[in-house]
Amino acid sequence: MTKRRVLLFTGNGKGKSTAAFGMLARALGHGMRAKVIQFVKSDDGVGEQKFFSQCSGVEWEQFGRGFLPRDPESPKMEEHRIAARAGLEAALQALRSPEYDFVLLDELCFALSRGLIALEPLLEGLQAAEDGKIVVMTGRNAPQALVAAADTVTEMTMIKHGYEEGIPAQRGVEN
Repeated sequence: MTKRRVLLFTGNGKGKSTAAFGMLARALGHGMRAKVIQFVKSDDGVGEQKFFSQCSGVEWEQFGRGFLPRDPESPKMEEHRIAARAGLEAALQALRSPEYDFVLLDELCFALSRGLIALEPLLEGLQAAEDGKIVVMTGRNAPQALVAAADTVTEMTMIKHGYEEGIPAQRGVEN
């Protein structure tokens, strides 16, 4: 039996989700069963979802309501919190379930950093996940406790981005 693995892709640079979905492709290539849980994101037309939703062995759920209000006191924040809490519960179930070998928690760190979900239940769920399970988490502003809980952490650093040059989001690159 292999050890449980907990990997985290964080930082302000591009490529966090891209790296995680690359790992998902690798896991599927080995016949693993996967669960993808997306926090915050609500667009089901992005390339990764279009592709991986067609693959056998992948279950996909989105628990986002789109862009969050800038004001954390906005009344609209409650619907985002409710959605993120449902995502956390789905994540905890996937971490406990022997049905999944690979669990991808996309934009989890963003949900944590914006106060949409609590950190402690997640840390407990990660600790309780069985050996052999691979957990991959993404998002900006990973809390230090999550960095400590992961066995592999990569911080993506932006050196330059096309947005700065006025290049809009493009299919196959950003979505």
